[in-house]
Amino acid sequence: MTVTLHNSLLLAIALIATASLSACSTQLTHEGGNVNLVTASSADRCELLKMFTVQGSDPNETLRMAFNEAAKSGADSMAVAGGRETAIGTEINGAALNCPH
Repeated sequence: MTVTLHNSLLLAIALIATASLSACSTQLTHEGGNVNLVTASSADRCELLKMFTVQGSDPNETLRMAFNEAAKSGADSMAVAGGRETAIGTEINGAALNCPH
């Protein structure tokens, strides 16, 4: 399964870099913290468990929600398939993946 990232990988990197800068209402769970972010080329070797969409009030919260959602699916990795700002926050379309180590 190939997950196309478009410019979403850049969005995800920017979100990770700024994740500690704002207060949040959604905390990153222990399980979510163990999920790896993978690139499109790395995702080719992974098993797709589930596609999902999360929406939060800001980019930082939404990224934490995406990691948590991937973890709830039993994934060890996540790829960002798309992301956008909405009138009420930020939305991420992601792929919950299990990848060989």
